Amino acid sequence: MTLGDRVRAALHGWTDDVVAGLAGRPRLFAEGFGDREVLARLVRRVEGYGPRAPSPITMRWHGPWAATDGGFVRTSSFTSPAAEILPRGTHDALLQWHAPRRELAGLPACLLLAATGEEGFALRRRLAAALVARGVAAVMLENPFYGRRRPPGQVLALLRTVADQFAMNTATVDEAHAVVGHLRELGCPRIAVSGYSQGGMMAVFTAALTPWPLATIPRAAGAAAGSIFTEDALARRFAWDRLREGFADEAAARRFFAECLAPVDARRFAPPCAPQAAILLASRHDRFVRAKDVVALHAHWPGAELRWLEAGHLTGAVMHGAEHADAIVDALARLV
Repeated sequence: MTLGDRVRAALHGWTDDVVAGLAGRPRLFAEGFGDREVLARLVRRVEGYGPRAPSPITMRWHGPWAATDGGFVRTSSFTSPAAEILPRGTHDALLQWHAPRRELAGLPACLLLAATGEEGFALRRRLAAALVARGVAAVMLENPFYGRRRPPGQVLALLRTVADQFAMNTATVDEAHAVVGHLRELGCPRIAVSGYSQGGMMAVFTAALTPWPLATIPRAAGAAAGSIFTEDALARRFAWDRLREGFADEAAARRFFAECLAPVDARRFAPPCAPQAAILLASRHDRFVRAKDVVALHAHWPGAELRWLEAGHLTGAVMHGAEHADAIVDALARLV
């Protein structure tokens, strides 16, 4: 590696460190782990994941398709199939649809899932527009606990407890699985699921639940979540002074957190039905997601492709839009 390469790598990593350090207060999990019994039930819910038919949903359309530059847009909602684990005010799953025409039947489609803290749809619209320009419909899901689905009392996208985090992630997977099934009912012949960071991990689990071929494009995501939440840059954003309450010290709290996260590992499940239609996109200098976790996921999915970006976690998201769109379009093309 040349001096210039080393400098660029350091700058990418430094950008991630700055983002993690700027979080300050207020912080994530300011009310600690939350109800331990509720958390235990949510952990068992993840342990019980396996391939199954998607939950049927009734889509409520919010008006007709509206013309935009280069395509059409529409919004909709449905009752979450995981409503029983969600607080009031979060049960209605919200979707924004972008398509090159008003009829989805016959179009390939991609479900785009939200990154950590990503409220609304604005940050995903550029990627959606790039997909529409290439003949692919894009559907964006608003996570429970984010944006218009925040529960009463929550400030911004700052989840108050670890139990809330587990509820959000498991509900998002169930909702994404249901949307994938609905896209199939609408007549989309090739369907993909993708997301960045947290959204990428949710895409991995959605693929694990889907019992038929699905293009899967996890971006900035690895096989497991343990180190992300307990050791790496994201963990600096947590209220460890509150999380350690009831434990001997912070190290004990981190061990408990890691135990809760043990089932959040793609290696517990069989590879997706169409691993040849899986493309992993990762950044070499990512301080939030470890390269070894990305490599582990790639190794567990024989036939999948791994593409590296010369970027960090943040710069990989904002400076490589064309590569993100290429990965999705290429993965869809590999579905038979």
